[in-house]
Amino acid sequence: MKKAIIIGASSGIGKELAIELSKRGFELGLTARRLNLLDELSNLCVNKTYIEFMDVEKHEESIEILQKLIERMGGIDILIYNAGIGDSSGLFVKENQMFNINMVGFAALSRHAYHYFKKEKKEGHIVGVSSIAGVRGMRMAVGYAATKAFMWNYMEGLRHKAAAEKLPIAITDIRPGFIETDMTKGQKGMFWVQSAEKAARQIADAIARKSKVAYITRRWWLMKQLFSVMPDFIWNKT
Repeated sequence: MKKAIIIGASSGIGKELAIELSKRGFELGLTARRLNLLDELSNLCVNKTYIEFMDVEKHEESIEILQKLIERMGGIDILIYNAGIGDSSGLFVKENQMFNINMVGFAALSRHAYHYFKKEKKEGHIVGVSSIAGVRGMRMAVGYAATKAFMWNYMEGLRHKAAAEKLPIAITDIRPGFIETDMTKGQKGMFWVQSAEKAARQIADAIARKSKVAYITRRWWLMKQLFSVMPDFIWNKT
């Protein structure tokens, strides 16, 4: 039986992905700050689950919790980092929190997982849920887009590192577009909005394929190509 840990599993994509992976035969480690929601989620999973409180802003503590959870589970095959927040206010305090969760927390736990897989398993799989927003700087989400661009590059770097070290450690960058979650609730101007349930199914498929990059839903690949080549004088008017 495959074993995976989901960081940030209490709601939205993380919750639905846990349910989907459980249906596919996974034992799961579930972490978040809201333990009551993890308890509810555990009851929705058909296979064994392990629950741990984790505040990914506390980086060293989170690494210790991750390692203890790995040991409780008797080892893991996949680490999935889904923790993340967004904020368009531009306030430094909120932006700083976003950097701590979306970038520093992600890097700390992904790095720990990489070294665990290298030392203990000799193979493994790291999955990061980033966003289509990583493609370019965006006026409505300056800090958020920057954190997702960091994730894109960090995962590419880990993939390059694994190849150089000839290690069978897969790195999958999940890039969702607009998904129905608490974070997107009430946002204006959204299109191609997809349910978290459908997103979870496509993410689980991408994990099974060990895809390098997966756009959720797949049509967002087209937008990525468009955004990448759009001249500045047009981009600046969007």
